[in-house]
Amino acid sequence: MRERLPAEPSWLRSPEVGDAERVLEMVYFVARRTGRSRAAAARLCVRLVPKLAASAAAAPSSPALRLAAARQGRVTVAATLRSLDRRRDPAVFDNALAEAVARDELALLPPRQRFTVWSVAVRHRPISAVAAETGWTHSQVVRLLNAGLSTITRWGTHSIPFA
Repeated sequence: MRERLPAEPSWLRSPEVGDAERVLEMVYFVARRTGRSRAAAARLCVRLVPKLAASAAAAPSSPALRLAAARQGRVTVAATLRSLDRRRDPAVFDNALAEAVARDELALLPPRQRFTVWSVAVRHRPISAVAAETGWTHSQVVRLLNAGLSTITRWGTHSIPFA
């Protein structure tokens, strides 16, 4: 049986990922991973995303302040989802939330790091294949991968509101 690889997100090759797109993906991802049907997850997105994305849209223009606002917005999204999923298994919710936060942090990475982390860590492509596809050197790919994974690890663990 062939291993099923995750589909490439629409934002993977974008120069910047919008707040509404990130919030939408996070809400839908957690909803599906916690057992909601596609239709129920879509209804939840229709109900929550405009409100949550509007609060995140007022982010400052400076890159550092924008990242801080995006991470704070992620905490708000997570808390909102947690309040709606009280009847679900907390361990399942926490696992879904941790994975959604890692994906969200991936979306916040600079484009080259984002592509490298997705290609190597998620799609399990060899570093040499990524280097050949992009024209980057082997050491550049390794540095981009390490920087991206370090950022995801550092910020992903600080912004998950476990209760």
